[in-house]
Amino acid sequence: MISLPKWIQYVQKPYRYIGGEKGSIQKDWNAASVRICLAFPDTYEIGMSHIGMQILYHIVNREPDYIAERVFTPWPDMEQALYAHDLALFSLENHEPLMNFDAIGFSLAYELTYTNVLTILKTAGIPVLSKDRNDSHPIIIAGGPCAYNPFPVQDIMDVFIIGDGEDAILQFLATIKQSKQNNGSRDQLLETLATMPGVYVPAKHTDGKNLRNIISDLNTAFYPDVPIVPYAALQMRSAIEVSRGCTRGCRFCQAGYIYRPLRQRSAENTVGIATRSLSSTGFDELSFLSLSISDWAPLEFSLQHVHESCAHLPFQASLPSLRVEGISDGMISRLGKGRSGSFTLAPEAATERLRQIINKGNTDADLYQSVESIFKAGWQAIKLYFMIGLPGETPKDIVAIATVAKRCRDIGRKYHRRPDITVSTSTFVPKPHTPFQWEAQLSIDEIKKCQADLKQLIRGPGLSYKWHDAAISYLEGVFSRGDARLSKVIIRAHEYGARFDGWSESFNMSAWQRAFDDYKINTSAYLKKRDTSVQLPWSTLNIGPSNRYLLSEQQNAFNQIHTMDCSVSECTACGLCDFTSVQNITAKTLPIEGRGVDLSPANTENIQMHHYRFQYEKTGDACMLGHLEVTDMIRYGLRASGLPLVYTSGFHPRVKMSMGPALGVGIASLCEFMDIWTMQPIDIDATVQLVSSHLPKGLCVVDGWNLKGYKGSIESSVCRTKYCITNISYINNKKECIDQFLSKDNVIVCRKRPKGNKEINIRSSIASLYCDEVNNVVVGLKAGEVKPRLNELLFGIFNLDEKESSDMYSQIMLTKIASTYTDEFTNIMKTDAL
Repeated sequence: MISLPKWIQYVQKPYRYIGGEKGSIQKDWNAASVRICLAFPDTYEIGMSHIGMQILYHIVNREPDYIAERVFTPWPDMEQALYAHDLALFSLENHEPLMNFDAIGFSLAYELTYTNVLTILKTAGIPVLSKDRNDSHPIIIAGGPCAYNPFPVQDIMDVFIIGDGEDAILQFLATIKQSKQNNGSRDQLLETLATMPGVYVPAKHTDGKNLRNIISDLNTAFYPDVPIVPYAALQMRSAIEVSRGCTRGCRFCQAGYIYRPLRQRSAENTVGIATRSLSSTGFDELSFLSLSISDWAPLEFSLQHVHESCAHLPFQASLPSLRVEGISDGMISRLGKGRSGSFTLAPEAATERLRQIINKGNTDADLYQSVESIFKAGWQAIKLYFMIGLPGETPKDIVAIATVAKRCRDIGRKYHRRPDITVSTSTFVPKPHTPFQWEAQLSIDEIKKCQADLKQLIRGPGLSYKWHDAAISYLEGVFSRGDARLSKVIIRAHEYGARFDGWSESFNMSAWQRAFDDYKINTSAYLKKRDTSVQLPWSTLNIGPSNRYLLSEQQNAFNQIHTMDCSVSECTACGLCDFTSVQNITAKTLPIEGRGVDLSPANTENIQMHHYRFQYEKTGDACMLGHLEVTDMIRYGLRASGLPLVYTSGFHPRVKMSMGPALGVGIASLCEFMDIWTMQPIDIDATVQLVSSHLPKGLCVVDGWNLKGYKGSIESSVCRTKYCITNISYINNKKECIDQFLSKDNVIVCRKRPKGNKEINIRSSIASLYCDEVNNVVVGLKAGEVKPRLNELLFGIFNLDEKESSDMYSQIMLTKIASTYTDEFTNIMKTDAL
């Protein structure tokens, strides 16, 4: 285990690398027989929104003999810092270098994260090619939807686990454990892994093996109801998977085919998980996850009963993009968002003819009726998702997208003065294991032409248009149906600087073009229409629906024949059920009973409120949290504590609380403050312990007071703060510098700002300055003055220039150690103590 280096505070968003979140698990490294690091090849915020990682993390850590830790792709500044300081990439929990793990497991959710895999491997000091690894290296495994075509990265990965991972991950770790006990070699371990169901080992594979793991029943599978509460995430919410698989048969949708059969979670199971998750995390948003959420029969029942169970924890419910024909008035009323936010619909295609081709199956009337219901219920904004480049698309289908958007806006004007319609388009990418896997994809020029037409068509008040980058979609298409030749291209593009290719701001198409040119690969060949008589690379893996079924569905698309949902009609013979343990499981519709919950905005005007102030500490690795992250962690911790909190009014009720002045990233503090309001009196000592138990490592509530009518803000209650600068013992003349500084009336420093530099007098801010008994520098700062920054103090007191200050940053620690209070607040503190 390594100590977290101090220089991390100077990279972007250092919380990405520290761990210690509420709900995370730090186990004894030496007590485990097998250790796996779960790697998500994107940023922390995106990876912590991925429910698959949370599931596997908790499944492994429930086993006393195993350890699962996490790592995410370092942002380019962190990547360069690791190289500059000769430090290998480490895990979040124990800060262990990745080389020390037995296995590293990648979740491949998106083709354009492949270069991020290489960043993780290279910064960890692990060879990027499987053939270059030896017995000293971890086994590199991959799972997720991209593993259904493993060939573009098969030279990089040692092992692929294909399908559901809940049971497979434990079987995999048990095999590693047995190999370690037998002192087996890496090659012997790969031989054994290749015999396991649902495991593809490129170096040991033989055709004909069934390579698909499947969980037959979600109700018996583990699901984390006490998940990790991330410091920041793309989606800060309790997310409950209520259904896996889909039998609607949308012909472009890979997930709808590779995750078959349909397995729905029961309402009772869902309500229990959701209630426990909201209570343990303190999240104020809940989402039910499904490929087709409106097909989950207990949706309204479950929303109603979770609201009743968590009536003391106001939350908003959100759902994935909905099929337009699956919306009911009851569903809308139980979401609780009312006029705020936007409602998302996914028509996919704008004409009934094209929806027949893709087997969407709904009508224009379905769409407009749903739009009417949404606007009537109070929403003022709707997002519409469409695809361009679908098989059978004509220019009329593109024009129809704008026509539909304008019609929806006109419906909204019946209920609102300024309704908003946002149209988002993505480009159709032919995916393996779908009926459209043989179809062509638009070129970059064709995509841009289509997007330009839509920009002109979707204009006017209340209309906006968003689109997916054409080059990114093009590259996704290359790798979606790519082959083994592409591994070397990925490695070369990474050498040319390709990083975070799914991010438009960092996408570097020139790096990819150079890499393709180096190996004389014609990318357009991957996007052209393919002959159905030619075997596709992934066909040998026996993973998805049968080829016969996919070809029949392709023909049905050309003939505009609708294929029924096999969960409510007869079997369509896709070949993925065995009708014993593997078959469709649907949840029952349940009557919506109960007292009901008022989801209208809360009114707090006449509530008798009790005002408390609490002191908390921010120490250790939590110093790397910014003010927003600390505020969120405390807010969620307060909610999870079950205190009778006062919430704000409005459609998004928030905990009524107030935080003290922002503390800079990297600064520790022993005396930070927050104010909260409750509807009932609370016990101070019990609350101190209770709230602390719901905070991440390094945040701890230490004291509190009943303000009893005191109106002063946190900032106005403090007249002086004291900071301690440590780890600067190598400055030998500290006392002389301090004496010289105190003898001056003015010490001017230049503060650099984006809108122009500013000169400030830091001497006027300093009330006291001295060396303590262990030769640390203690600085007392006056309230109400411009607070000098650490680099300004180093320059003003010790005459260090910018470069010298920078060199010291990796060592110096600044801690806020004490506050001096106004007489009025001091009396409040004494009164409360009595």
